[in-house]
Amino acid sequence: MSLWTDALGSEIRFVDVGGVRTRILRTGSSGPLLLLLHGRGGHLETWTRNHAGWADGRQVVAADLLGHGLTERAGSRYDVGELLEHTEHLVDALLAETGESDLDVVGQSLGGWVAAWLTRRRPGTVRRLVLVEPAGLQSEAERLADPRVAAAYERGGRAFTAVTADNVRLRLRQLLQDPAAVDEEMVELRRRLYEPPGAADVHSAVRAADNGSWLLTPDWWRAHRTPTLFVRGEHGHLPGAVLDRLAASLPDARVVTVPGAKQWPHYENPLDVTAAVEYFLQEDLP
Repeated sequence: MSLWTDALGSEIRFVDVGGVRTRILRTGSSGPLLLLLHGRGGHLETWTRNHAGWADGRQVVAADLLGHGLTERAGSRYDVGELLEHTEHLVDALLAETGESDLDVVGQSLGGWVAAWLTRRRPGTVRRLVLVEPAGLQSEAERLADPRVAAAYERGGRAFTAVTADNVRLRLRQLLQDPAAVDEEMVELRRRLYEPPGAADVHSAVRAADNGSWLLTPDWWRAHRTPTLFVRGEHGHLPGAVLDRLAASLPDARVVTVPGAKQWPHYENPLDVTAAVEYFLQEDLP
């Protein structure tokens, strides 16, 4: 199997999103909308092992975030607020095109951070929220206080400062519990996406962005009402107890831990994650 065969039956195209040329992958022609948002340094292909599994009776759209993948590098700050604004425009475009009034959202890492804020900025528009190893629960300083995270951060950054296959492979390996599971097609794809002039600068800007005012603090979560599924890898950087306590404090939330996975559980164990998310999306809303 390959990225191309995983995308068979899907449509890849560019859409105008608030004046920004934005790349999307769309699977399914009718039914409720499901939007997939990738993580920091990512692109829509990170969902190719999942999107078809969610497209039965559903319209699934994976998108490149602002400045990521092949979406236009039209940002200036690349903080969560700017990424969120672009995503809001994307949601408006998708709802207008399909005639739907709401949608479900799955976000991983940085995409999860943006997705969480989308529920706050567009109350009533997001039916259900799935957060896969979400970012935004800790400040950058708190995250980097963990030696594992600090080491991964330094090694992963080499993919932007020196764009080589080896450095990209190293970055991807750090997302997986089994480093040998890195797909060489994904390595080459990501190298080509990082290589054009200005691409690596975007990812460096995302890392350097001041997101202090966008943190998902305990006070922020107290107002959260959207039904939410947290998905974590068994070996991920987020402690399970942190997500368990957070889910217990919310009116409608739960946690699924994916065995044998790290930061990319949807990629390492796609069958389990696809099934867990599908079950959650099919549950009756309160």
